[in-house]
Amino acid sequence: MKTRTKDILWIAGAICLLFLIFFPIYWMLISSLRPNVEIFHFPPKLFPEKLTLEAYRILFSEPQVGRALFNTVLVSAGTTLLSLSIATFGAFGISRFRFFGRKSLQFYILVTQMLPVILLSIPFFTIFTKLGLYDTRIGLVFAYTSFTIPFCALTMVGFYNSIPVSLEESALIDGCTRLEAFLRIVFPLSKPGFVATGFFAFVTAWNEYLLPVVLTTSPKSQMLVVEIGSKIGQYDIKWNELMALSVLSSIPLMIIYAFVQKAFVRGMTAGAVKM
Repeated sequence: MKTRTKDILWIAGAICLLFLIFFPIYWMLISSLRPNVEIFHFPPKLFPEKLTLEAYRILFSEPQVGRALFNTVLVSAGTTLLSLSIATFGAFGISRFRFFGRKSLQFYILVTQMLPVILLSIPFFTIFTKLGLYDTRIGLVFAYTSFTIPFCALTMVGFYNSIPVSLEESALIDGCTRLEAFLRIVFPLSKPGFVATGFFAFVTAWNEYLLPVVLTTSPKSQMLVVEIGSKIGQYDIKWNELMALSVLSSIPLMIIYAFVQKAFVRGMTAGAVKM
């Protein structure tokens, strides 16, 4: 009897958890298909009386939405590639080489993750203005990379630590250089780690809001999250357009996750066990 009651409680808890997770997504999707007037109906209705694609039609007629989507994809991809390129070799050096200040360096990298983005926005604005990087996509890539590298590096250290050093030593004995041993032995074994950290860097750049607001002004460099925020006006909020744009901005992430799901899950757990 106790076992059955426990199972019922577990199932009820799982249902409640799923409701909390998926109801906001359902509400976002339904709100994007409702007329703006119906959104303000009180009490709110779970099922709309009328479905319309008017909000999507308006969005697709605005050239700025397509430009913002292109900028977001370009900046997010650039941030991911640059973060992985730097963090990969930095993490490998921390994992494989013993040098003075190694532990302190890891602690310093961890401390940088504790700094809020708003604290860095003004220094970024000042530096980028002097360097001519203000209101540019490359400037956003550098800004995003500065706070995605620490997480990527610390995560990759765990993956490298899980790979036996003896495999590299065997490659070195067979005549490989340190770089060849890394590319032929370590890199293939740590691919799940690259997927996990790369997906984190991509999502972080995709969803970042404060830095694009501070570091860009013109439509040519505007990001999708800023375009979503522009739907909140001084006197009114275009809820159906805001929700429709939120749905559109979520679709690319869901598609990417669908392709890398297995490698992502494997990567999130592989570095947790030290061999």
